[in-house]
Amino acid sequence: MNILFVVGSTRKDSYNQIVANYLMDKYKDNYNIRQVEIKEIPMFSEDIEKMNWPIVEKAREDVKWADGVVIVTPEYNYSLPAVLKNFIDWCSRGERVFMDKPVMITGASIGYWGSIRAQGDLRRVMRASGVKAIVVPGIEVYFPQIQDSIEDGKLREDKAKSLVKNFEIFVDYIENIK
Repeated sequence: MNILFVVGSTRKDSYNQIVANYLMDKYKDNYNIRQVEIKEIPMFSEDIEKMNWPIVEKAREDVKWADGVVIVTPEYNYSLPAVLKNFIDWCSRGERVFMDKPVMITGASIGYWGSIRAQGDLRRVMRASGVKAIVVPGIEVYFPQIQDSIEDGKLREDKAKSLVKNFEIFVDYIENIK
């Protein structure tokens, strides 16, 4: 099974990257895993959309390759980061590579809400007519005050139980629709 990870943060020591790294490391022997790089993708505009953008094509190919996509998002000003929305906007044009693709959403923040508002907005975006991904129901994993769940640059095992449980629900869902 091919699992693609998308991290909505571009910060060097991103907490959301740490969450993604936890899953990618834990399941690297069970699934084909890759992460798409989104920070260098140009801002979407219809003025440039028909130009040759190898980085955009690579990102779209990564989504097409995947049986399922895990999106790990921080929360910026009560919503999802522009870099993540931009990636989704590019993927919603032309071939619409997210169409009917199973998606798991999770995320972390240093605040008390753990990216709950960003995840809500992301769920709405993923249902848009140009995207139409399948956000797997029943999966809600939030990491409030994530800084307290990190030790030596890694997500603490005792803080990852819900993440692991929900990731396993996600891959079971993918297995059942194949």
